Amino acid sequence: MILPFLRRPTTHQKVEQLIRQGIGVREASWRLPSSAQASPAAHALASSTAVEGIVSWVRKAMSEMRRPYGIDHVALALACRDESGKVLCSNALGVVRPASFYAPEGATRVEAFLRDVEQVRDQAGVEVVAALLSLGDLAFELGITRAA
Repeated sequence: MILPFLRRPTTHQKVEQLIRQGIGVREASWRLPSSAQASPAAHALASSTAVEGIVSWVRKAMSEMRRPYGIDHVALALACRDESGKVLCSNALGVVRPASFYAPEGATRVEAFLRDVEQVRDQAGVEVVAALLSLGDLAFELGITRAA
């Protein structure tokens, strides 16, 4: 879903510029330890902890964003990279409403991404990186409204 004001060419250019400046962008990363010596129970606990950590971060980031005229949508992207920085896999969860991360859907989608990570990683540790984009912050900066 693209909001109508984002379809205009001049607005599109302004949005690109704002994103490059970091407006509405929040980033975080988590280190996942080596899976070489982990028991299945320890591995399941680490995965569960990672899901909880990512979902908690998403919720905190969303609590800090502006919501002019109720524009509260976010775009979330996740990536996994190895120790050398090579991206092993990535997934854009698309544009969603915050309620997704207060319902099982958010955790389920993060958990699915982490299962993909397990499929592509070797036994070494990896880093999961998340980027969240607040459409409300962009709308506010574009002057759609000055009320937040």
